[in-house]
Amino acid sequence: MRKWSEAAALATLFSNTRCKKRPADLLTVADAINYLVGLYGSPKAVARKVDLSVEMIRQFLTVLELPRTVKALFASRQIDSVDVAKELASLRDTEKQETVARTIVNSPSKDVRDIKRLIKTSRYRVKDAKKTVLNAKPKGLNIFVLDFDDETSRKVMAEARARKMKPAELVREIVTNYLRKKSRGKN
Repeated sequence: MRKWSEAAALATLFSNTRCKKRPADLLTVADAINYLVGLYGSPKAVARKVDLSVEMIRQFLTVLELPRTVKALFASRQIDSVDVAKELASLRDTEKQETVARTIVNSPSKDVRDIKRLIKTSRYRVKDAKKTVLNAKPKGLNIFVLDFDDETSRKVMAEARARKMKPAELVREIVTNYLRKKSRGKN
């Protein structure tokens, strides 16, 4: 994380909690708060200093409790909600947090209520979720579940962002192009 001074951490906190559009990502804000907690001794002391509730300070700090891969989504602002951070932290299982975070990034809805429903319904294992999706699909619709390692997943997400498309669309394009090339080579 970044090296802070008291003035820089306070400035970051004030500029990112007093307006609707935060200039900094949540991970940066949480890191600044964490520095101030270390400096002042408690979340309560920070809350008094910056005139926020202790609960709000704690909610910002939940971002720091998440796995590294999920923090990266907050740092890149693919997820940018304190409420979502709080809901993800409530899952407690790192694998579930990562899976739900990826689902949130790929979700067409960024409404916090929809995301809360998604998190509440994700209280079961990934294998069970895959089975449920595959069993619920309408006839004629083919669903493929691809399981990428973290590095490949990050690369796919970055490439999709760069092309301004959804990750699923990018994967579909890559597979389609591969199959076209392969069929041309066989003929």
